[in-house]
Amino acid sequence: MISLNKVSKKNRGKPKPNSAVSLGGGVDEEFHGTVLSSRSMALSSPKEFFRHYTVVFALIVTIIVFGILRPKTFLALSDIKTILTGQAALFALALTLTVALGAGEIDLSVGGVLGFSSVLIAYLSAVKGLSVELSLLISFVVILAVAAVNSYLIVKIQVNGLITTLAMGTILDGLSQAVSNSSTIGNIPSRILKIMQGRFLGIGLPFWYAVIVGIVIWYVLHHMQSGRFLYFTGEGREAARLAGIRVDRIRTTSLFVSAIGAWFAGFILVGQTGAAQAGTGDPYLLPAYAATFLGAATIKPGRFNPLGTFVAVLLLAVGTTGLQLFGLTDWVTNVFDGAILIVAIGLATLVGR
Repeated sequence: MISLNKVSKKNRGKPKPNSAVSLGGGVDEEFHGTVLSSRSMALSSPKEFFRHYTVVFALIVTIIVFGILRPKTFLALSDIKTILTGQAALFALALTLTVALGAGEIDLSVGGVLGFSSVLIAYLSAVKGLSVELSLLISFVVILAVAAVNSYLIVKIQVNGLITTLAMGTILDGLSQAVSNSSTIGNIPSRILKIMQGRFLGIGLPFWYAVIVGIVIWYVLHHMQSGRFLYFTGEGREAARLAGIRVDRIRTTSLFVSAIGAWFAGFILVGQTGAAQAGTGDPYLLPAYAATFLGAATIKPGRFNPLGTFVAVLLLAVGTTGLQLFGLTDWVTNVFDGAILIVAIGLATLVGR
């Protein structure tokens, strides 16, 4: 968690940037979105340039290393397209999670939302025979209700956000098992498959959907007043509130954005795989946080930003794919993602000093 130092009376009207990453106590009061504001940082020296693009360089080096070691398979154009297509759900989840983290909110329910969304869409359309439109609408409204509960508990009642979203994710995992009867739901309508299995320039449409989502988020966060207010809120809620910013509205909106992104990621997943089962969203939680924290260490160091998140997802995808090409079993993915998250938090700490 990124902590925020208390604002003194003298500087109460000014946001004080966060300076450290900590995993202990007081999440709602101490986690406020950014490590250190980097808006005015110059790229006047090689050291500063490297500091801004460390993750980009890491991605390039990783591609070169695996390209040399496995040139016929890793550098094949079809494999690159497969990597981009296969990570579409993670792209969508991590990019929208960036909004919540930028506002200072930790949403651990996104994995449960993703899994429950995919199961509910499959159940309504394949088992109950409802139209695709109605199935999507019902599932979307349900997820909005989940976001509303999270927001009410966290923002209005001020229940610990970490505990609230963790509990909500667990509830949704249980509901996914109940709805699916702990079995795989198949026979997904062809319309859903067509939407998510089509291709453009050889890359699956879900990747392009995620790119559009990322562009919208990037524009809002970096070119609109609401985006500046969101970052201001993440840097210091009380200072933002004293400056006249509607902090509660921004926090609530950010939680809705992360929930909607998880719903869309679930839609992508059920369309790509042609099936749904309980627990499918859990493996996406750690990589999504690893990508967002790692992304906060690049492009705009110390600030959760969509471009950094996008690059970080690519690094995670390239790394795990490259390791799997060496014949390593699936456990390597969890090890790699966990290690990347530790490295990401470490980088965020160094950036904040």
